[in-house]
Amino acid sequence: MAKNYYQEGNTMDWHNGTGKAVVSGQAVAVGAITGIAQHDIPASEDGELMMTGVFVLPKVAAETWQRGARLWLTADGELTAQDKDASNVAHAVAGTAWITTNAGEAEGRVRLGF
Repeated sequence: MAKNYYQEGNTMDWHNGTGKAVVSGQAVAVGAITGIAQHDIPASEDGELMMTGVFVLPKVAAETWQRGARLWLTADGELTAQDKDASNVAHAVAGTAWITTNAGEAEGRVRLGF
């Protein structure tokens, strides 16, 4: 094992400083990246975020993506193919579309971090 190895990176310890409870399965932006709450995390409590895997999340309903498209997480917690919002504020990186998703669909599948 390399002497500078830290961990696999499948999960991340996270302190919920959002002021709101986060529910299991909810996408959370941590700086420029996205994790998924492994369990419910009350406001001001510590929890664990999953940082790898494929997850079903809400999406911007009007968008269509092809499998493998880069995806980001909006401030509203929706997947989007846009890296910035209308005010030019950067979205957090979510990952890549796992399957093709069509306009009108409420959810998409994303592989985190890739």
